[in-house]
Amino acid sequence: MSQPTSDPTLDPHRIQAELEAALEAAAEHARLTHRLAAADTELADAEAQVAAARSRLADESADVERLESFSPTRIWAGLRGSRESDLDRERAEQQQAEYAVAVVELRRDRAREACASLRAAYDALGDVAARRSAALDAKQAWLLETGAPQAEELAQVAADLGAIRSTTTELVEALEACDAALDALAQADNLLSSARGWSTADTFFDGGLLTDMVKYDRMDQAQALMRRADDALSDLGVELADVGMEPVGGVEITQLVRAFDVWFDNIFSDWAVRERIGEAAARVAEARGAVGEVRRRLVDRLLQAESREAVLVGRRQELLGAGS
Repeated sequence: MSQPTSDPTLDPHRIQAELEAALEAAAEHARLTHRLAAADTELADAEAQVAAARSRLADESADVERLESFSPTRIWAGLRGSRESDLDRERAEQQQAEYAVAVVELRRDRAREACASLRAAYDALGDVAARRSAALDAKQAWLLETGAPQAEELAQVAADLGAIRSTTTELVEALEACDAALDALAQADNLLSSARGWSTADTFFDGGLLTDMVKYDRMDQAQALMRRADDALSDLGVELADVGMEPVGGVEITQLVRAFDVWFDNIFSDWAVRERIGEAAARVAEARGAVGEVRRRLVDRLLQAESREAVLVGRRQELLGAGS
């Protein structure tokens, strides 16, 4: 029988490394297939929301146009002496509908980007089935050449390494999503903490140095930060699903997704603003605590996965060393 190193194509280390890479690619392919299905569903839902929001905007715009033109609606409102108040109300509803369209269009765009990114990663893997088959054929050829007794265990080590490395990738992505969510929540918390200061200052609720324009500009900033936190929590929910993460401390991260949108909507008084600020601050604090606990658990799982991978790599080296 020839020596295993007589043919450079039968180098055991190279063959084992390719087999592990092929199995890892297969595991990643399965994960991305699942993610793509979920992303496609999310995009379809977002497209439906955009269509519904645009339809409502069209209705609201038509109501405004009827009051602004010489229509029976305008004439009747004029006779009742309510045209201006009716027009102000309809314009406000039109603006609210425009805002709703902008919100769902942003979500639709993010869903499209997510689908495109996942599709690119999926396509970049190539034909994982063919690669896996070729790697297994090469391993089989080496085993036939050497008659190595450790063949069965090496095959199991390769499979275990492929699985653990795929899991590690998912855990790292979930940790990155955690950090992004914590950063977004921290920024929102900082602004809301400042807003609580406004609520105790005459300059916020009784006029003075801060005008209404400044006040509403600050509220726009708060809304934008809450929406960024909302998006980050949505991304985190996807990553947690990949690693099978359960709710922490009685708070499901997925229940927090998109909960921030309504907190600053339909505010007509400073008192309402004050109440919303307090509610938002409490929810942000709750979310930060939940995400922080999720992160601690993810770190524990990642350390365990890395430890397991190190053990498998060491065993593989032992087996290959014995067979070379």
